[in-house]
Amino acid sequence: MECKDELANRYREAWLVARRVSSGINLRYSAFWPEINPNRWEVYQGENKILRLPEPSEDEVDRMVQCMRWLRWVSEEERKLIWLRASGLPWRVIAEDLGVNRKTPYAHWRKAMSRIAIHLAGGRNPE
Repeated sequence: MECKDELANRYREAWLVARRVSSGINLRYSAFWPEINPNRWEVYQGENKILRLPEPSEDEVDRMVQCMRWLRWVSEEERKLIWLRASGLPWRVIAEDLGVNRKTPYAHWRKAMSRIAIHLAGGRNPE
């Protein structure tokens, strides 16, 4: 069984990998990645700069897809909460975004992570 800290680290890694995945990589079950079209000011400011995040490795993409499959075990609200936390937002900002008390998102996040950990401990596969 993976503890909640390990799961949180896996989802943080998945979030970072999702930012680096180009639209040209086929993720089997995810067929659409939105194209990012910068506006003219973004193009102007970055004219002479070439800043590219490195392409993720196949192992990183596989781990990201595995984390996405684990999200099938939780509700849609819990998925959003897990992804918001994986993005690095503090609990205060997440609570303001959801319009709830500061401690509420953390409690729901712990419950969702516990549910995923229980499924993983039981050896269940979301496929």
